[in-house]
Amino acid sequence: MKHHYIPQFYMRPWLGSDHKLEEYGRVPPTMQIKSRRRGPESTGYEVDLYSLPGVNDAARQDVERKFLSKVDTSAAKVRDKMLAGELVLTDGERYVWARFLLSLLIRSPDEMARLKARVADIFTNPDEQTERIYARIRQEGQPATALELLQTPWPNGQEVSAILTSTTLTQNEVVLHRAVNMTWEVFDTSQLVRRLITSDRPLVMTGAFPRLSGYIALPISPTKLFMAFMLEDDAARMERYPRSKLVREMNASQIGQGVKHVYALDGSNIAEVRRGMSKRPSVSLVELSRRLVR
Repeated sequence: MKHHYIPQFYMRPWLGSDHKLEEYGRVPPTMQIKSRRRGPESTGYEVDLYSLPGVNDAARQDVERKFLSKVDTSAAKVRDKMLAGELVLTDGERYVWARFLLSLLIRSPDEMARLKARVADIFTNPDEQTERIYARIRQEGQPATALELLQTPWPNGQEVSAILTSTTLTQNEVVLHRAVNMTWEVFDTSQLVRRLITSDRPLVMTGAFPRLSGYIALPISPTKLFMAFMLEDDAARMERYPRSKLVREMNASQIGQGVKHVYALDGSNIAEVRRGMSKRPSVSLVELSRRLVR
C-alpha cells in the first residue's frame, strides 16, 4: 500500500491544468537532477512505510488508515480555511494544524529509519530516562526493570514499537502546546512573480521549540506561506520584511531540505534546485523530543 509521507491534499495547490505538479529529483543512472510532471498520487510516498509487521491483515494498515488519514483529513479543512483568508481559528483547529505539522517531521522515510534505530537501541540498552518512566508505570507482576521487560521475546517488537511511537510523537503534548500558543500568520505573496515551492521535507524551523524565539514555516500554496512565531515581536518584524526576500529565502530552504524531491508549479526552478538540493539539514522530531521530554 502507498503511504504518502507528503500528503496528496498538501500538494494540490501546486497542480496545474493537467492536474500535475513539477517534481524535481535525481534520475538514475547519472543521478542528475531533472524535472517532470507528476500527479500527487505518484510522488511523496513509500510502500508500506507505516505497516505493522506480524499482525493480522485487518490491523496491518491501522497507522495509515486510522491515524494518519485522520490527521490529514482534519488538517486539509484547516488549510483550506487559511487559503480562503479565514485566519481566526478555533482552539481545536489550531490543535489539528499543529498535529499535522508534527506529522510532517516524523513520517518521512529517513526519520522513520532514525526512530527505528533509536527504538532498537532502547530495546538493547534502555537509558536512565526509560528506566525512570518504566518505574513510574510498572504494575505488580511485571518485570522489575525496563531492560528485563524489553528482553522478553517479542517477534517484530522493535519495528512495531517504533511505528506506534511515531504516532505518540505526533501527539507530543509538550511540542503541541508550544505550537498552538505561538503567534500564527499567513503571508500572501501573490503580488510577486516568483512563486513559493515546496519539498519532501517542507517544514522549516529556526529554533522555536527548543528556544524562546524562532519560527516554524510551511508553504501552503504557491502564493501563501504559513508561519508561527514564538515571539509576537518576531511576527511583527516579519510583517515588515520584504516579501520578495521572504519567498527567495523560503524557496532556498525548501531546496536545501529536499531529500528526494522538490515540488513547484513548473520547471523554471531547475538551476536553483541543481545548485542547492539536499544541502541543508531538516529538523528531526526524534532528536527534538529527546531534548524536550524528560
